[in-house]
Amino acid sequence: MRPTRPKQTLTSMRQSFGDTLYQLAKVDPRIYVVDAGLYPSLFLEKFKQDFAKRFIEAGVAESNATGVAAGLAKNGKVVFLTSFACFSPALNWGVIKQSICMNHANVKIIGSHAGLASGDLGATHQMLEDIALTRTMPGLHVFAPLDAVETKKIVTTVSQSHLPCYIRLSRPSSENYYDSKKSFTIGKSYLLHAGKDITILGYGPLLTSVLSLDIRNWKLEIINCSSLKPLDEETILKSLKKTGHCLVIEDHQKIGGLGEAVSHLIATSGVKVKFAHLAVDNSFGQSGTPELLYQHYGLSPSDIEKSINNLLSQKS
Repeated sequence: MRPTRPKQTLTSMRQSFGDTLYQLAKVDPRIYVVDAGLYPSLFLEKFKQDFAKRFIEAGVAESNATGVAAGLAKNGKVVFLTSFACFSPALNWGVIKQSICMNHANVKIIGSHAGLASGDLGATHQMLEDIALTRTMPGLHVFAPLDAVETKKIVTTVSQSHLPCYIRLSRPSSENYYDSKKSFTIGKSYLLHAGKDITILGYGPLLTSVLSLDIRNWKLEIINCSSLKPLDEETILKSLKKTGHCLVIEDHQKIGGLGEAVSHLIATSGVKVKFAHLAVDNSFGQSGTPELLYQHYGLSPSDIEKSINNLLSQKS
């Protein structure tokens, strides 16, 4: 059955992040930003202007920025470390480990422009390994908002948490599907559409492409796994036991992402499920529009529809 959704206005995760952080900083003087030379792309100009003493520009020096952020956090600040995902957590991973995670420092790492969705910025900027890097880090929570609405919810929630985390943001504006009346809870997944034939798991704007599929013969259960670590194993397993089929889609490498986490969950739980995983398969990105790149790497709506039909042709 095709999920029915009204047409949505395109909005920016990045702008939602910047606007939300500004509003939070107005009432919480502990909130600081340590930026690695990319604050305009994260809509932090107003934060920089109005909270100049709480904005630190480290420049193109990600490891140094990480150390500064950790130091501020250990002195009672709530620190947002901002950059592109291809620079942070990619270039400063060792400092994140030693200075933030091993010290339980209250730093929120913001990695923008992640995935093939970065488009014509090319392979160097299409960070496809960030979730793998951050999921392996002890003590680090990992989140990937569905859209601009959930970005606001996640940023607000983590600003009140004392634990370090990583938040993955996409470059292009996208439609909003997250219910604005819902709160965000760390470690919980959210049902976008109820069904009984197949469970589709994912995160970020790529997941919402499933909502436009014209699959009339199947009832899809679509779950937003924006909390990648901790993962909502209970909700996922409950759905898998009902449907007996699972498709994971993600704008990330197959290795180390949500698909690998879910396949491990299936293997260790003993649940019998037909499983498929669509992601970038051991390859770097390249320049192009997000739409063309998704076609090239097997993540287009037609690829997803084909995978659903192939998976459901198998009896559970």
